[in-house]
Amino acid sequence: MSTVDAVMALKDYVQDSVNDGHYVAVISLDVKGAFDAAWWPGIMTSLRNLRCPGNLYRLSGSYFSERTAVLTMNNYIVQKKISKGCPLGSASGPGFWNLLYNSLLLRVY
Repeated sequence: MSTVDAVMALKDYVQDSVNDGHYVAVISLDVKGAFDAAWWPGIMTSLRNLRCPGNLYRLSGSYFSERTAVLTMNNYIVQKKISKGCPLGSASGPGFWNLLYNSLLLRVY
């Protein structure tokens, strides 16, 4: 779901609630660099704690192994191993981010 879709769904929910005579309060969090800071061991721990099926757990682990970032400018190439983060635009990135941060939010209560 895109940001615009999420905001429109929220707007519809709020409008319906107000039309029904209810009060609505919205709290929004914007975690700076959230996708860049996603810690892989925490994601894998969340998957294990949720009893993720073995094949999906191993697939997720392979997603996080031997990842590199490459910057190419003119004829100059810089390559660096990375050990955290979820690539923007990946299909699984938002799900991995939710696993990690949901576990953090649940500890608050």
